[in-house]
Amino acid sequence: MKLLKTLLLALCLPAYCMCGSAAGDGPFEYREIYLPDAHLNDTRQLALNNVDNDWGIWGHHLAVVLPKDCSQTVFAIVKGQRNDEQFCFSSDQLFDYISTYIDDTFGSDDTQRFAILPNDNAMVCQCDRCKDLGNTEKNASPAVFHMIERLAKRFPRHLFFTSYYLTTKDAPQRRMPDNTGVLVSAMTYPLSAVATEQEHTFESLLKEWHRHIARVYVWDYINNFDDYFTPYPVFTIMQRRLQLYERAGVKGVFLNGSGQDYSTFSRLKTEVLGRLLQDPHQDWQPLLREQCEKLYPVTGSTIADFIVAQEAWVADHHKTLPLYEGVAKAVDSYLPADLFLRFHDRLKDLLPQTKDDERKNADLMYRTMIMTRMELMRLAGTIDDGKYMMEQMLPVASAGVKVYSESCNFIEDYMMDYGNMLLYAGKLKNNPLRGVTLVPMTPLDEDYSDITMLTDGLIGLPSNYHCGQMLSSADPALKIAIPAVAGLRELSVSLTRNPRYHIALPREVILTAGQSEIGRAVPVPLADTPSRAVVTFRLPTHLADTLLLTIVRNTDERTMAIDEIYGQ
Repeated sequence: MKLLKTLLLALCLPAYCMCGSAAGDGPFEYREIYLPDAHLNDTRQLALNNVDNDWGIWGHHLAVVLPKDCSQTVFAIVKGQRNDEQFCFSSDQLFDYISTYIDDTFGSDDTQRFAILPNDNAMVCQCDRCKDLGNTEKNASPAVFHMIERLAKRFPRHLFFTSYYLTTKDAPQRRMPDNTGVLVSAMTYPLSAVATEQEHTFESLLKEWHRHIARVYVWDYINNFDDYFTPYPVFTIMQRRLQLYERAGVKGVFLNGSGQDYSTFSRLKTEVLGRLLQDPHQDWQPLLREQCEKLYPVTGSTIADFIVAQEAWVADHHKTLPLYEGVAKAVDSYLPADLFLRFHDRLKDLLPQTKDDERKNADLMYRTMIMTRMELMRLAGTIDDGKYMMEQMLPVASAGVKVYSESCNFIEDYMMDYGNMLLYAGKLKNNPLRGVTLVPMTPLDEDYSDITMLTDGLIGLPSNYHCGQMLSSADPALKIAIPAVAGLRELSVSLTRNPRYHIALPREVILTAGQSEIGRAVPVPLADTPSRAVVTFRLPTHLADTLLLTIVRNTDERTMAIDEIYGQ
């Protein structure tokens, strides 16, 4: 849902082509790549579309048609009451407002696209008229398609779309007018270079919708949205998908990337994917090498060789790419670490030979990927070069790159957290619990089952929950057994919080040994680091029992995070 909302609410690219069909031949009348390079003058030959110019209403923005003193009849009846959080799509007044907005803003002579979507919730109008059309408590499709059909007949030159989403997943019962369409997210179709079970299911879904409606548009994804800097291989995968979309009769494709924010290889993605949108059957590798030679005369062959090798690795290992993950999962699914490190080193060696635009762009490429390298170092526990790497990354800010994820995670915050980690690493060097095997006594969350990170001698990075923290949604408490360690006098538990992601400090931390309680504490944010709390227990002398750490979750929030358990 997060990606869908991002696409529907955030797309805002500069325009090249007028609405209607995109210029040039090819199977898709609408082609959009949501990357920062798509607006460059020398990419105009790609004939890319743009939501700012090509959509009169986009996403969940139907309320734009309403006057300030609008009639309440435009809103849904939910549980017997008017509810202004959802629309009534059988409302004549809503139809009139939309029609007036179109007439006044766009007229009826040219062609424009309009997204007629329910608001982003699961409410469905249950007025008598909507129910007579076929609405149920969970299905708004009948009334929505009724509205779209009315608008399509009223404005035969314009195009009207709804979405395959939440309450509008049911296709219309009869063939819709030719100037109507549906927007379908590819979220349920995993990014894979080889066939998957979901691939066949998704193709069938697209073909079924095509039976009922003339225009099926798909929005798809070309970035890891939690990490814009780690190279993300999409050419082989996307070529396969575009060919599938062509077979299924799809007429439009959005490729959702990093938007206006910098991401590694974004210019190459724009150039190569733009050409594949025109002809999905081209061999992407010559296209890539051509663009690398053009944009990077010195470093281009090294960049192309790395991309081709990374793509081959993903295809050979039948990996599925995650859309929201950190570098640890990237290494498992799409980033061969050794291959990346050799490429990164070679790129640095070539930089002195570059000049002008290549120097600027290749240097930024190298420096942003230092974050990937820093994460690989942290994961391996080899952080001796951490301070040097941080210094090497500092010029990124002067290049105007401030964030590295869809959620606007700031590089500055990452660097500050990494610096704190390096500082603590020195303090924890002689930690007697380092490397000690802890035993979870309650189930760990599926994506956070690596308990070894709690005794690796490195605190986590609170600003990014992928970095060195073990998240837990245990209810009511997470319990961890800690074996007896000779000479251990104190036990400390480091915890992180990030309200933005509903990661809260625990309600309480309790330490016991056998039948005896050693202590309990309510975690309090540190004065100098409010994203962190540390609770410390003084241990009895000559303690030989296994310790049991009980961390009681604040059940008002989604999860909690533990990043290190250490002693002295």
